[in-house]
Amino acid sequence: MNVPDTLKIDLYNKAQELIQSKIKANNESLSALKESVASETKSTAGDKHETGRAMMHLEQEKVMRQLTNNQKLKSIVDRINPEIENETVQLGSLVITNHISFYVLAGLGQMELNGQYYFVVSFQSELVQAFKGKRKGDSLTFKEQNYTIQEIL
Repeated sequence: MNVPDTLKIDLYNKAQELIQSKIKANNESLSALKESVASETKSTAGDKHETGRAMMHLEQEKVMRQLTNNQKLKSIVDRINPEIENETVQLGSLVITNHISFYVLAGLGQMELNGQYYFVVSFQSELVQAFKGKRKGDSLTFKEQNYTIQEIL
């Protein structure tokens, strides 16, 4: 199998960009929500005003949880060196099989790069746990599908 030398690095950079854009969006949402709460003036509507403020605070809490989660993902990804090639499936491995390709990095979902699709998954995912420690050429069955590892980068 002919795999471009920069594939793993390109996927890593794309994952970093995705996480950064999520963190930026979270921060922008928080700023907008804080401004909304601050600019709310006491309304004569009473209960409606309090309900509106409570809804904004709930939304702030939700965005804060998302921001915290995205910052955790970034800290995991920051510890990975995409230039290191692995012989076994582990954190930081790009695994190419006969059916799917996945990058053990963080739970970011499917990414497209150069017309190919890759799943960017966390080390704790079921998929990675099934493949953990396997080597190039190893075969296994996961969820009634047979996989053969063609490449590990």
